[in-house]
Amino acid sequence: MRFVLVFLLTLLAGSFSLPSAASAQDAALDDAVFGFAGRYVNAYIEGSLVPISARYEDNFVLGGGYQKFVAEPLTDLHMGLEAGLALRGGNIVSGEAWLGAVARYDGFHLGENLRISPAITVGLSAVTNPIGIEAERAQRRNADPSLLFFMAPEIAVSTVDNPDIELFYRVQHRSGAWGTLGGMADGANAQVIGMRYRF
Repeated sequence: MRFVLVFLLTLLAGSFSLPSAASAQDAALDDAVFGFAGRYVNAYIEGSLVPISARYEDNFVLGGGYQKFVAEPLTDLHMGLEAGLALRGGNIVSGEAWLGAVARYDGFHLGENLRISPAITVGLSAVTNPIGIEAERAQRRNADPSLLFFMAPEIAVSTVDNPDIELFYRVQHRSGAWGTLGGMADGANAQVIGMRYRF
């Protein structure tokens, strides 16, 4: 697992030196830092997307990360990398680190001053130990959830006048993708609310 994490961090560091495709795109490329807090949901991913219908665990997550956007293949579509760390707690304490590719679209507006930006991050997530429903699922399958796939669908809201600060809602999802990693199916799902600063 250490080799995988070192490899992913090396890949992330190398991507910061990628040249942009065209100088006209430089204004669209950006960086961002973010923080969030939320609770884990006692459900599979499909039951974890809508806050009002979720069944919550007693476990929480506090986390943050960094995004580096390196390409704009279409107008308002930004692609890059995301790395993050989180503290998972409740009945026991656990740490998480993830790295993935992120894509976001900034072309939706609500009225004249509100921008809605859907995004998704996909990659790999490593934890020190499982908690909550993830630990139960690992025990039932005799599986190892230490390293799983990571996905984070997200909706961010910002104002046109101040696009550097945004609020977002996302689901932090870990999964073995039908047994592909660690013998796990669904791992853990957390609903989080956060704030991001783009620069």
